[in-house]
Amino acid sequence: MSRTRSTRLLFVLLASLVVAGVLYSLLPKRVASETVISGSGKNAHGQLANFSTSGTTSTIDIPEKVSQVAAGFDHSLALTAEGAVYAWGDNTYGQVGINSAKGVVSGPQKLSSLPLITAVAAGFRHSMALDEGGRVWVWGNNIAGQLGTGDRIDVRKPTLIDLPGKAVRISAGHRFSLVTLDNGKVYGWGAKCEKDTKRTFAELMQLIGQSATGISYYVDANADPSSSDTQELCEFQGFVAVSSLIPVEIPELAGSLQIVAGFGHLLALQPDGTVKSKGCNAYGQLGYPTADIVPAETIPGLTNIVELAASTRHSIALDKDGRVWAWGANNTGQLGKNLGNLEGVFDPEVVKGLPAIASISAGHDFSLALDRDGKIWAWGINTSSQAPGIEAASYNSVPKLTSLFNTTTIAAGGAFVLAY
Repeated sequence: MSRTRSTRLLFVLLASLVVAGVLYSLLPKRVASETVISGSGKNAHGQLANFSTSGTTSTIDIPEKVSQVAAGFDHSLALTAEGAVYAWGDNTYGQVGINSAKGVVSGPQKLSSLPLITAVAAGFRHSMALDEGGRVWVWGNNIAGQLGTGDRIDVRKPTLIDLPGKAVRISAGHRFSLVTLDNGKVYGWGAKCEKDTKRTFAELMQLIGQSATGISYYVDANADPSSSDTQELCEFQGFVAVSSLIPVEIPELAGSLQIVAGFGHLLALQPDGTVKSKGCNAYGQLGYPTADIVPAETIPGLTNIVELAASTRHSIALDKDGRVWAWGANNTGQLGKNLGNLEGVFDPEVVKGLPAIASISAGHDFSLALDRDGKIWAWGINTSSQAPGIEAASYNSVPKLTSLFNTTTIAAGGAFVLAY
């Protein structure tokens, strides 16, 4: 067979695959990079955007200047200074937003169906975008109503939702979402289990086959957050931050400066530097020794806070002096404490061994801190090498310096990190 004929056949085959939706990122694309994002960690779903599902480090080339990155559990969004959105990673439920059933999108894809966007948010398996007119676009998994469309139908491309006003901030949690309107009111939706049945403590223990901490319900520290059992344990009605298929007002959060969403809890930064929390408290992630709280309450002892981060079952906060506070689960040392067990910490404590910090982020059972010199510190689980330069381990209770430097932005996903 001649070389010309072989080349022609290869071209036809590749073209057919592209048309069929099979080949989005099999071959690397050459781009004139304006922003290079460092990715590290798990890549089984293309989280590192290196046009494959292998490797633990990558450089992600975006042909435009990036102004924000958002990391979900296994997918990511990048917002450019011109208001465009790029997405990649797990697309099983349409969370990448390319209107395709392709399960893995292993390279950045520009979402051409969106107008000019000013903010993005990535949840467990869903995505959000805020446009310049204050409208909110959603896509991805909708099993618990996290898209706010009034049903449980997944959406594979950006779709507008109805809100009672213009939004100015957005936040995406495990299977729920939050927005702040221009009048300061806060609305939330999602985390509404289909059965809405509150199991007894004995029933929960029988379901997961684990000993418990004695609080209202328990989630195995080693459980996969994507499993149906784990989701149902955290999302039966009454033990999450919000439970609705459509946006509903959360009056006690009105006027919050920042709201971050975790697995079943949320944190809200107040104008006076204090923090309110609401939802699941199985590991103390609300910041006080009590059972799950439905109405939001102020966390005792936290003052002068300037930034918040929440993950699966732990919370962290940054104060104006550059100190990091942590509370909740510490099963992998994600609080910077050597407990070595599943016991949670219900009172916020300062993480020791860190210099003055400028920004924070929280992944699934690990924590990140960006210091004022542009260096990144990490502690907690590192089995997927999400903290480059630190030996892979399942338990790291001491903050350690990663090999990432000269950065201004960090984002922690389920088991991966993005920095630029």
